[in-house]
Order: sequence, then structure tokens, then C-alpha cells
Amino acid sequence: LKFHSFEIESHDDCVYDYLEIRDGPDPTSKELGRFCGYKIPEDVKSSGNTLYVKFVSDGSVQKLGFAASFVKEYDECATDHHGCDHICVNTLGSFKCECKIGYELHSDGKKCEDACGGYIDQAIGTLQSPSFPDLYPPNKNCVWQIVAPDQYRITLNFSHFDMEGNNQDCEYDSIRVSSGVGRDSVVHGIYCGSTLPSSITSESNTLRIEFNSDNSVQKTGFHALFFTDKDECAVNNGGCQHVCKNTVGSYECACHNGFTLHENKHDCKEGGCQHKIKDPEGEISSPNWPDFYPSRKDCVWHFTTTPGHRIRLTFINFELEPHQECTYDHIEVFDGRNINSHSLGRYCGSKLPHPITSSGNQMYMVFYSDASVQRKGFHASHKTVCGGVLVATETHQRLFSHARHGDNNYNNKMECEWVIMASHGNHVKFNFDTFEIEDESDCGYDNVEVFDGKLDTDPGLGRFCGSKIPAEIVSSGQSLLVRFKSDDTINWKGFSATYEQVSLQSQGSGVIKPLPMT
Repeated sequence: LKFHSFEIESHDDCVYDYLEIRDGPDPTSKELGRFCGYKIPEDVKSSGNTLYVKFVSDGSVQKLGFAASFVKEYDECATDHHGCDHICVNTLGSFKCECKIGYELHSDGKKCEDACGGYIDQAIGTLQSPSFPDLYPPNKNCVWQIVAPDQYRITLNFSHFDMEGNNQDCEYDSIRVSSGVGRDSVVHGIYCGSTLPSSITSESNTLRIEFNSDNSVQKTGFHALFFTDKDECAVNNGGCQHVCKNTVGSYECACHNGFTLHENKHDCKEGGCQHKIKDPEGEISSPNWPDFYPSRKDCVWHFTTTPGHRIRLTFINFELEPHQECTYDHIEVFDGRNINSHSLGRYCGSKLPHPITSSGNQMYMVFYSDASVQRKGFHASHKTVCGGVLVATETHQRLFSHARHGDNNYNNKMECEWVIMASHGNHVKFNFDTFEIEDESDCGYDNVEVFDGKLDTDPGLGRFCGSKIPAEIVSSGQSLLVRFKSDDTINWKGFSATYEQVSLQSQGSGVIKPLPMT
């Protein structure tokens, strides 16, 4: 019985006007309550299938009375069909599940799981968001503190990451990772969105992971592996003369730019200043970084990556002798294989240059210092990025799905676009040489799409996946758009292809029709 309004002549013992409710069929049943006054009574529930309600008014004061509704209540907890892991609590018209101490309710409202967060001193283990792999619940705050022995470091690797947000503001749901505690703590980052965070290694023997969700959108959350490893670099720099790099189970010595590692693997000796770089990503710096660079230096970095990909150079620190025309100490970046290529910029002073991206798969950079003023120099990162504009010629040129094609499978969440251009009046011929893309009937996961033009609004010439090599494709105009996408799960070997410029005469006559989308 649920009351909506209640106004009956008031008395401490309700002896004048009153409402009497009994748990049974008649006036002799157990009394559940006698009510009067203005306070709306709590819901009344019988223990059986009968409720006795009696309203009495005397001959004097009258009030508005009461209004109530009644419903036949079924005890869902009395059966085995409620599905609660631990405790079933019957409610009016429904039921709810509760968990024992030390557990919390899964986002499905029925299962119970270990309460999130806690103090962890294991050498290896996993962490995951509440209810993973299902959606995490709203309004959760979980804190894990992983503690390793002194001189040990903790590495955290995410294998799944899907949270509300765009990995920029992270004002809704987020994960905050930090090293240390109190005023000595260092924040590694605050993460959200669906981009998998890079591997995180603590700067001390403590790593703190804090998960927060708001009251609105829920996602599948995260799953991560952590392990501890002794930091051999923590004592005496590992015996390294310049740089000590901790690795899993060991360590490595490295040298500042301009030096090479001695045969004893610990000391550094002065080396040349000519660098050929083929790694898909890494870091470079001026000689002696972070100390002042020497005078009279003329250094070269020649970057080369996989055909069909480009190189992006991002400066992290930059401090060279200033000059309006950068005539004295400077760096200059060229869009190609040598200084005869197009210059992408000459830089000096202390203003951080913007990220620089090559148009092709080679980049050339020179660093010059004169005989006078020295500064700290520069520290930069380089990375291979996919996509770009490719110029077709009569010679076969190659294109690969990813920079490590042939060595590793392609990455998750790739999105690459290549526009291949022929000269006016000619066409682009495109052939896949190898093809292994995650298979699905509609190619809805990973796929390669080809469009007959520069834009994805131009006619589609096919959507491809699986391991069957697609047929030869020839554009009807002077351009083709090739788009490669991968999702966040399975990845295969990728593809390799060739492209060239052809004329219609060399291909014979006929009408070029778009291929069916497969």
C-alpha cells in the first residue's frame, strides 16, 4: 500500500480519526500501524496475500483524508530466477542485488566482483576497469597503488583501452597514472578516448593508477599488465659513462650524439657526425647534448623509411646561437635525399620549430656550428607516418601498408590515405603484390578501399580484405585514392603494391568501370 497524500485529525495516540492497517484478513490480525496527522506513512507491505485497512472518523473535526494506491507484490527473491550472485533484496514491484563486504556490484546489476583498487606488492599482475570486458559502471573511483622493492621500477602496458573522451581534455572519464607519492609524485599522463597509451615505466618504486567515471556515458574500460624490474641504472648510472637505459632484466649503455659506444659497452668515444637512420621512430640530438655543442661541427642526418610513407621530425628542445638570417649556428631540413632537395626550413635561436613532415620517404637534415658562440643545441624525435601524395611515373614504384611491413604485422587503429597522381592525360595502374588484411564478410573491420579520384566521394573501385589478391585497378582519370584502415583488435601482415603511370593506348581501348565493392 503506497500513500500519495495524507491529512487526518492529529492526536498523539490517534484515538479520534485514524487509519488502521493489519497484516491479514480481519480486525484480529497483527496490526502494522495506526496513522493520523499530516505525515505521509511509509509504504506498507503485507507478509501474506491479505491486507486489512480500516478508516475511522469521530463526530467532530474533519480533514481531507488520504489517497493511496495498492499493488499486488511478487517476491522475486523467493525464486531462483533473480540471478543475484550474493544477496537479493525484494523491493516494491521489483528487486535489487547486493554484494557481501569486500565485493561490488557488476554493471549488469547482478554479478559481484572484487572491489576495485587497492595496494599491490606483486611482481607481476593485471589491472582492469570494473566489470571489464563489459561496460564499466557510472560514478566509480578506483585507486591502485603498486609498490616494488627499492631500486626497482614498475612498467604498465595497456592491452585494451576504451573510455569516454577524446584524449585531450579528459574531463569526463579518465585514468591518471603517476609515480611516487606526495610532493615527490610525477604525473605520467591523464588518459581517455580509445587510443592505446604507450608503455609507462615508473620513475620510482611506486606507481599509482586512478580510474574515474562520471554519471553519463560508459565504455568497456581498460585492461593492463604490470611487472616490476630492477633498475640497474639506479646505482652509479649502471657504470655507463654517458647514458644508462634500463631494460627488462638488464640494462644498456648509450652515448650522446657525436660519440660511439666503446667495445667494453660502457665507455664512449668521439665518433663521426654522419648519421643514416632507417628506424621507424627514435630520437636524435646535437653533439654533447644536453651540454653545449662543440664549435666547428658539420653534422648530417639522412632519414629513410618504407616507400609510401613519410618522416615527421618533432623538436623537443631547441637552443642555438640566434641570428636573423640563421647565418651562424643553424639546422636546415631538406625534403629528400640531400641538400639539393627542397628546403623545408632553416632554424636557429631558441624558438621551438613546428613539426616538420617530408612529402616522401626521405628527409635530410644538417647541423652547422661556427667557431664562436655555443649553446645547448637540440633534442628531437622522428617517426614514420603513413599516407601522402605519390607521383606515378612510367617506372614501377612500390607502396607498403606500414613501415615495418615484412617484419611485423600492421598496427591497430591505423588510418592512411595515399593519393597517387599521374601527369595530365595519363592514368594510374595499381597492382597488389601481397595482400593479407583481417578477413570479414563485409570487410567491416580492417580494409583497403580504392576510389577513382582524389576524394572518397569519387566512385569506389573496391573495398578489400582477406588474403585473396585483388585484381588490377586502372583509374579512369589521372588519380587514385587508396585508403587503409584497421580497427583495435586483430592485425595481419598487411599489403604491398606497385603503381605506375600508363596511357589508355598502352592499355588498349575500352571503358573503365568501377569494380563492385567487396
